Amino acid sequence: MSGSAGSLTSLGKGGIVPPDRFDDAPDRVAEIANTPLDLPDLSTARQSLMQSGYYAETTIDELLTSIVLGHVILAGPPGTGKTSLAQALAAAFNAGLQVETANPEWSVFDTVGTQTLNDKGGVKGQHGIVTAAILKCANSIVSHADTGEGNQTHWLLIDEMNRAEIDRAFGPLFTALAGGAASHMVLDYVDGRPTLAIPENFRIIATVNEYDARFVQSMSAALRRRFAKVLVLPPPNADDGGIPAGELDNAISKSKLNLGRNFGEAVSKVDLLDQERKEKIRSVFGFFRKSGSEGGVPVGTAVIIDVVSYMASYATVTGSALDAQFEKTLDRALTARLVPSLESDSTRMRLSETFPAALLQRFPFLVSTSERITAFINGSD
Repeated sequence: MSGSAGSLTSLGKGGIVPPDRFDDAPDRVAEIANTPLDLPDLSTARQSLMQSGYYAETTIDELLTSIVLGHVILAGPPGTGKTSLAQALAAAFNAGLQVETANPEWSVFDTVGTQTLNDKGGVKGQHGIVTAAILKCANSIVSHADTGEGNQTHWLLIDEMNRAEIDRAFGPLFTALAGGAASHMVLDYVDGRPTLAIPENFRIIATVNEYDARFVQSMSAALRRRFAKVLVLPPPNADDGGIPAGELDNAISKSKLNLGRNFGEAVSKVDLLDQERKEKIRSVFGFFRKSGSEGGVPVGTAVIIDVVSYMASYATVTGSALDAQFEKTLDRALTARLVPSLESDSTRMRLSETFPAALLQRFPFLVSTSERITAFINGSD
């Protein structure tokens, strides 16, 4: 906390007392904007991120390097744990995290701010998503320096950022997000048009779905330059062609946690997945991810969690024996939880017409799954 304390101490020596809240004094954020990001022990942070999901070591190393330097985009297909990774990253840096999901209707009024009516019929300024997060960041800096408690900073997570027309929405922020002496913007919707500085320890983390191109808007090179890009992809298959055993174990553990919160009776069913059945699950998902000339799709770990949870829940609801009815239950779970996540234009471009037949030849028990994928590829679903 030496950086924060140093900044506030210098203010005190200069006879300046920072406000308790910056919401109504955005121009004064400049007084504490140079407070640096207090870095955690990076080896400990790295370990905690690795334990938060199943990620490649290079992904974690690139993410830690990028967040120390500035804003980050986490890019990859759905279900690879981008949002969970962002939340774990903020926790590792003792940063509060404001989560917003991008909207195609966003404009500069939503991100920066606009004028609205007050209770008396007059006009008042209303901060936007990014501006509000910056002010919360400034509040956290002062509060943490005063008490030594709470978050050292406050970050903004924009989920699925390129679902919005982000260049239109972020236009006035281009220069401010570049860092350095230009890290400020004029709030022209507030009386007096104050200048808001962006604290050095403020970060924007964005997630981008680069798998489903539908609804996704392009980002200009000017905006992309403000962010480091980290790919969050499913791990490569093991040498035997299945997904990594560690990934499946991680998915099973998270499935049991989820079931424990929502359907405790089903948790014991997961334990019926012995090694033989686990190997079959590994092989099936490995086939989906990489299936030779028939194409493959980057199925994320989240889908594996969903499938395991569905299998256990279905067995509990129907009173069936998951071990005895394993193959039928797996087919049903894939149809209900995996196939819908694949029904996109991007998947149709990735999979050849021979994929369902190749799937059925390799796994004859996946009748329903194969039929659903066939119907999707042919446009008859």
